[in-house]
Amino acid sequence: MSERWADENGGVHWLLPTGEERRARPESFGVIGNGHFIKLGNKPGKPTPWDQNFETMFHQADAGFPAVIDWLDGLKFEVRLGQPRRSRFLPQPSSDERFGQMVESLTSLAIRSPMTREACVGIAERFRGSLPEWERNSLIAMNMRDMHSRAVQAFGVRGKATAIFSPDQEFVFGDGFYHNLTSPSGPPHAPNILAPLTPRLAVLYARPIQYTAEPRLSTLVIAADEAQALNRVVQIYARDKLFYRSDRPDLTDEYRAAKHLQFSSPGHFIEEMIHDMPGVPNRDTSLDFLGKFGRREGLS
Repeated sequence: MSERWADENGGVHWLLPTGEERRARPESFGVIGNGHFIKLGNKPGKPTPWDQNFETMFHQADAGFPAVIDWLDGLKFEVRLGQPRRSRFLPQPSSDERFGQMVESLTSLAIRSPMTREACVGIAERFRGSLPEWERNSLIAMNMRDMHSRAVQAFGVRGKATAIFSPDQEFVFGDGFYHNLTSPSGPPHAPNILAPLTPRLAVLYARPIQYTAEPRLSTLVIAADEAQALNRVVQIYARDKLFYRSDRPDLTDEYRAAKHLQFSSPGHFIEEMIHDMPGVPNRDTSLDFLGKFGRREGLS
């Protein structure tokens, strides 16, 4: 996936929350050393018979991701700008096999993101404070290990997905992006994932409380201002890594805070887009007042 973000010189731009800019190779997007190892020894580097490597759990998702992107990129997109967004979606055919592979790959991308890793150890750090790196990594790995298989089994081939094409404004990518798969206790009943896959292509997957089974997949061409709105969402959820290919974004106050933040109340831009998807009813606003309870500022 990362290769599709390379510019003409074979690199990407990396923006820090301070505004400092660096150059990076695309393959360095998500490099986390030993991220899929569980090491239970009392001392760093000391192996035990119970150590485990669960990298193989992601092999199918990784192997299928190039084909998923090629498939989504090859769908039919129709420019319908100037109309209400609800009428701009174009239904597309989708087999269970392709839809299921897409869900599995998206789920893998969300669960292995740095934002999710931080959430996996956040409770322990709030109670115990700073942890030794080896112990911290082991806790993250133990909490992550079964998240992917549980989520893929729970989501199956159900839900709605939209391939989003942006012809006028490139997408950005970060060490956090919009999704609600951050709890290691179990997959959400109503999963939402918005993932930029290339500088021109993003995908929105959701399983709302109510929706019609068909059309399961659609495409949407967005204007530059809509792409900028989606990029602002990435900046809310990212912490210290924001990547772009050619179109440099203006940094938001949320990204400058250098925290994995999240929306604290319903009715935001992504929810509006989900409820504009074909077969999804308008959002029920009767319980919005509950949004003020239990709000969290961030995941870090």
